[in-house]
Amino acid sequence: MVEIDGILYMFIDGKLYRYANLTLDKGFKITLGRPGSEEVLKHMLNRLLGLRIKWLEYRNTEHPGMTEDDRSSRFDVYCEDEDGNGFQVEMQNWSQKHFHKRAVYYSSLVLQDQAARARREQKQRTGNKKNWDYNYKPLYVVSFLNFRNWISEKEVTRINQYISIYRYTDIETKEELGDGTNLIFIDLHSFCKRPHQCTNMQDWWMYSLKNMFNLTECPSQVLGTEVEDLFTQSELARMTLEQRLKIEESIMTENDIRNSIAEQLEEGRAKALAEGKAEGRAEGLEIGREEGREIGREEGLEIGREEGREIGREEGLEIGREEGREIGREIGREEGLETGRAEGELAKAREIATKLLEKGLSRAEIAAIVGIEESELFLL
Repeated sequence: MVEIDGILYMFIDGKLYRYANLTLDKGFKITLGRPGSEEVLKHMLNRLLGLRIKWLEYRNTEHPGMTEDDRSSRFDVYCEDEDGNGFQVEMQNWSQKHFHKRAVYYSSLVLQDQAARARREQKQRTGNKKNWDYNYKPLYVVSFLNFRNWISEKEVTRINQYISIYRYTDIETKEELGDGTNLIFIDLHSFCKRPHQCTNMQDWWMYSLKNMFNLTECPSQVLGTEVEDLFTQSELARMTLEQRLKIEESIMTENDIRNSIAEQLEEGRAKALAEGKAEGRAEGLEIGREEGREIGREEGLEIGREEGREIGREEGLEIGREEGREIGREIGREEGLETGRAEGELAKAREIATKLLEKGLSRAEIAAIVGIEESELFLL
């Protein structure tokens, strides 16, 4: 223990602790499950569950399995009130996939214990322990869940969003069976209120249970209330050496587990990052190749089109020139022939006209006979 300003602290893994960590089973059991804690536990159950328990008596927390092969089960806290109603209280700090089924199983162990005691009492009264009629007392299985759970994942509107109570009911009429079994789950994980957000004593119980080990003093808002008794009961300086050693061991184990998980997460992140980079690089190369091929195809097509157009123009011009020359030659031939014919006919006409002039015909008569204009004869 280390004393600072008149207050005793435990120094564990570089951190000072004045109060036990109630989210760990050792701290929870030692604080709320030892003789002298009955009043504090009673106030907590009454406040969180809305009950009116007058007094509590601790019972055995170890229960044998249903068969010889089953291992025994040890609860964090088990007690009974003045009417014989049972209260099994558990603090669960780490995720457990089927925790709700474990709660049902644990309830059956408690009921078996009740049955065995009822038979013993029956035998003491009547000498016969076989005629017990299964009339067991109501049972409250209270589980604090300090991990992400199925309750925190549900989007359900309820009067108290942190406390869920399950009972056996008719699935159609919702009528309760009335056997007295209550499975209660308190979602400590989702409770994230700060002191200025706590509006009632139920809030302060939840806040204190979850955050006490990080505090160095009792909040002024709960001084003089039942919650102050919880801080007093949890103060490490008031515990025995053996109790402090158990709490210290549980805190160190918790820190080791968290550090190990953090290291594994960091290693996992580093490995995933490296694998992700490699996969990303490979995928990027493949995408790059595909995009490159696509861009290449587009550019190649454009270049090909341009070259094709150029070649086409050249070939077209050449073909056009050749066709033009051929057409020109054809037209020339036609025009030459036509001109030749015309010139030949004119020459023939002139030849005939000359002979007719020699015969003494007039120019008008000759023009009519030959079929040319009279003016053409003046050229003769």
